[in-house]
Amino acid sequence: MKINFVGLFNQPGYVGEVSDETHIARELESLGHSVRKLPRDEWREYVIEKFPVGKYKNIPEDLKADINLIAKWHHFYDGDFIDALREKSGGPVFYWVWDFMDNEGFPEWHVKMTRAADLYLSGEEGIKVKYKAIGVKHYYFQMDVCDGKIPVYYNLKKVHDVIFTGSCIGQGNRKEWLQIINKEVPVKIWGWGHEDWKKLGFEANPPVYGAEYNKLIAESHIVLGFSVEPNCFGYWSNRVGKVLRAGGFLLQEYSPGMEQYLDNRAVDYFSSPEEAVIKIKRHLLNKNTELFFSEEVNKYTSRYKVKQLEILMDRYLKGKPEEWIL
Repeated sequence: MKINFVGLFNQPGYVGEVSDETHIARELESLGHSVRKLPRDEWREYVIEKFPVGKYKNIPEDLKADINLIAKWHHFYDGDFIDALREKSGGPVFYWVWDFMDNEGFPEWHVKMTRAADLYLSGEEGIKVKYKAIGVKHYYFQMDVCDGKIPVYYNLKKVHDVIFTGSCIGQGNRKEWLQIINKEVPVKIWGWGHEDWKKLGFEANPPVYGAEYNKLIAESHIVLGFSVEPNCFGYWSNRVGKVLRAGGFLLQEYSPGMEQYLDNRAVDYFSSPEEAVIKIKRHLLNKNTELFFSEEVNKYTSRYKVKQLEILMDRYLKGKPEEWIL
């Protein structure tokens, strides 16, 4: 297939790691597809300026393609950025979002993008009725995977008991529950806002990425996990895939659907900070978390996910998606 992909393409990204669009595009190419990588900032200006010829070096005049992908960016403020992609390429557009977008209602710009798309791909299966109510064709397609090219370090000596690798943000239960857990069992944190984590009483460090992240996971007995919304069926942080790919033992705040999609040999769950403390103490007492390492780590890589995406795109083009009951 010829694929136009609008997104963030970088080596490395602005936060120190390769963007998800970069390794997704790479894996599509590894399957033999031709991927035209269209930088999101150039695409935005190209559309706003009504398609100037030759002004943006990464936007060719010929944009004909079989199908298109566009990743979420809040500067895509209406459906014009999808409509233009469809018009110029002659192919349908999949709008793929990896975040939970219902923060006391959908942002207006996001609603306009979802409505314009031929298919909206996301992990928010639990709120698909909300999307259907506003005329969106929602398709469950979680992005809970990582870059499989990053090296992993299994069987390293454990130097950390309990860690968390997330930002200090107010969404979900992480800040409140981690403080309760930390009073009973010390939690070390690596993440954005580490100075804010320190103010809350944690031993905290700046975030790490890539191989350094995988090494940290391999050196830890237990990795705690939280998502910004734990009650939406099918949605969870992509740190889940990153931890499991790195061979970590994940103790995760439960979200409905996780037991169906994850390898539960490598995961245990909690639904309150008190339950988390009990399970942490039990696992640390046994010191046998290595027994829970996943034997299916490749399913948490973008190569595995892109093979699923390839099937979806192929069936969309060759089937009758207007008759699909989603």
